[in-house]
Amino acid sequence: MNCREFRRKHDAYIDDTLSGVDLEAMALHRSLCAACAQLDTRVRRSLLVAHNLPIIQPSAAFSERLQARLASERLLMQAGHAQADLSVDRWRPLSLGTYAALAAGVLAVAGLAGAVTVVGSRNQTIRLAPVVASIPEPMPSLMTNPAMVASMPAGMPLWPAVFVAQQAPYHFASDALGSDFVGH
Repeated sequence: MNCREFRRKHDAYIDDTLSGVDLEAMALHRSLCAACAQLDTRVRRSLLVAHNLPIIQPSAAFSERLQARLASERLLMQAGHAQADLSVDRWRPLSLGTYAALAAGVLAVAGLAGAVTVVGSRNQTIRLAPVVASIPEPMPSLMTNPAMVASMPAGMPLWPAVFVAQQAPYHFASDALGSDFVGH
């Protein structure tokens, strides 16, 4: 278990809704990882504080005062909507100056983008140290040729087994005799 998985499952761990295997893995990770142990402690203490807070009860007249306040706010909103309906402005097209300012802004942004692109596109040659091969690459195993690997996820369980059984003598012979033996 890693820290990311611990944090992802932590809520279920606290609620004790994980399986037994996951509970043991979470407990083991908590005992090995100081950061996750601190997280668990902080969350559990916060929950303990929240559970021990006193229950807040509104006063007896709270409901009546709330309903009266809501009614007065509704009246104010209705009066405001009626007044706003009388002074509705129609949409007017933008002035020529506004269009000119918008066009200038678009051109400025395009120019800045072009300047940044030109500055960042210098041709630099990357030079790496030469690589010298000292050991030849091993021959690929006959057990993992592309036909067999491609057939595995295709749902054909019998064909790969037959193929492996046919190729096994060549594979074992090439391993026993070294990489000089090539046979098909």
